[in-house]
Amino acid sequence: MRVVIVGLVAGLTLPGCAQEQQQPTAQNEARQGANADRYNRDREICRSAVNDYMRTRRNTDDSSREVFAGNYERYGQTTLPSQMANYGDSRSADKLIANCMESRGWPQPSKAWWQKIGS
Repeated sequence: MRVVIVGLVAGLTLPGCAQEQQQPTAQNEARQGANADRYNRDREICRSAVNDYMRTRRNTDDSSREVFAGNYERYGQTTLPSQMANYGDSRSADKLIANCMESRGWPQPSKAWWQKIGS
C-alpha cells in the first residue's frame, strides 16, 4: 500500500517540477536580451547594496567573534574561522542578490527541490 502511495505522489509531482523549471528560465533569457543595459544597471545596484550590507554584517560578526575568541593558534585553526566566514558570506551574498533582482522585476530561474538542499 505504501509503495502505491509513494509512486502516485512521485508521478504527480515530477511533471510539475519539469514545467516549473523551463518557464522562468525562458522568460528570464528573453528579458535579459531585450533590456541588457537595464539588467546590468539593476545588477550593479543590487550588488552595491548587498556589498554594503555584507560589509556592515561582517564588521559586526568580526567584532562579536573577537570578544569570544579562543586561542585558535593553539589548536592549529588560524585560518578556519575566516574561511568559514568567507564561505558563509559568499553564499548569503548570492541569495541576497537574487532576492534583490527579483524585487526589481527580474525573475530568477527556479531550481528543483534536490538542488535547493544545502543552499
